Amino acid sequence: MALRTRIERRIVRAAGFTLVELLAVLVIISILFAFVLTRLLSGEDVVRAESTRQFLAQISAVIGEFENDEGDYPPSTFSRELGAPNKVNMGAEMLVIAIYGKGRSGSEFSDDRLGNTDDDALKASVTSFSSPALFEICDDWGNPIAYFHRRDYENPQVYASYDQATGEYFEGAVEAMQNPATGDPFNRSTYQLISAGPDGVFGPNPDNDGHNDDIANFKFEQQ
Repeated sequence: MALRTRIERRIVRAAGFTLVELLAVLVIISILFAFVLTRLLSGEDVVRAESTRQFLAQISAVIGEFENDEGDYPPSTFSRELGAPNKVNMGAEMLVIAIYGKGRSGSEFSDDRLGNTDDDALKASVTSFSSPALFEICDDWGNPIAYFHRRDYENPQVYASYDQATGEYFEGAVEAMQNPATGDPFNRSTYQLISAGPDGVFGPNPDNDGHNDDIANFKFEQQ
């Protein structure tokens, strides 16, 4: 009987796991889960990036209609008469004012494409909206799409966005993008639309080895 009991105990120990083995299995499962989750999120960003590219083309079509009607592209800085409440998201806000100005519907864009990341407003509405809030047109990550009229290519602007890695709101300077091959701005004679892309950071991201995943209404080599 004693021999049988010892044999049964050995079988149980052989069939079971030690605490170290269980911890090792949990670590492996965690790594695999993180890998799969990263791939899923990466795939979602690919879909959002393509959607944003298509949306920039849609915005460009509306800007083209505005230029045909007004003889120029929408301005990207506030006039003295309007008086900007702050200097954040100016180009994006002026684009909304132009597209949704009195007498213009701007109905091409759904409401979920509009945001107010810097939470500012004029004293009275100058658009077809009843609210005086200064909205921006946003990309698929909810960040404002930077807009530069060619006149303002040499003037950096401040934009508010969310760093997707940290989830933190921050404001940073954004510049019109230059073509490294020519030294001139992209779309030299028209305008630039720039999305901060998946990372929510305009331009090269210092926290990601200087990678630039911005999306624009022109082609450029992403680093």
